[in-house]
Amino acid sequence: MLENLEQGSEYQSILVSLRRVTRVMKGGKRFRFSALVVVGDGQGNVGVALAKAPEALLAIRKAENKAKKNVFKVPIVNDTIPHEIIGENTTSRVLLKPAGKGTGIIASMPVRSVLEKAGYKNVLTKSLGSNNHINLVWATINALKNLKTKEEYEQILKSETQIDEFEKYLIKSKQEKNYSERTERTEEKENEEKEKNYQQKNYQRNYQKQPRKSR
Repeated sequence: MLENLEQGSEYQSILVSLRRVTRVMKGGKRFRFSALVVVGDGQGNVGVALAKAPEALLAIRKAENKAKKNVFKVPIVNDTIPHEIIGENTTSRVLLKPAGKGTGIIASMPVRSVLEKAGYKNVLTKSLGSNNHINLVWATINALKNLKTKEEYEQILKSETQIDEFEKYLIKSKQEKNYSERTERTEEKENEEKEKNYQQKNYQRNYQKQPRKSR
């Protein structure tokens, strides 16, 4: 179900899923509507939200307002994503690949709605798990949040926190190496002692079994 909800504002909304849900209460069943809405400006800003309400229009409006509060920035390089990535959410996994100009967005409706509102024009996608609409949308959002440009990767590698983490990793690896060497030495000593004890026991048994020579 694709339906443009708002055309004239800064963010354009699209309804991805509208379902009627039932909640069992003490006095009986209560029927509500669950709406999943994607908002974006087509220039690198996108947001998603899921909301429930007693009426369909109220659920849609509530999800739309909530999605505007969850808007985040995504990197766009030549109208596509900067690198290949896989997004995950529960049983759904979505593979996103960069594409050349003129390719378009090759994706199912839930994934396409997110990519179009974010401002991408050329992306290849593949669903690797469950095809549930809600899970696919959240898996796509997970992939977009983990995208980074080349400059951002360079900044991360040059950052002090990354250097500190690398030094901590080196210290930890040295400690693990020393610990493994100590355990190997102790195991070797234990094996040697066991072998000596085993040889002594065998010698004593053989000595006891030997018949005494008569004079």
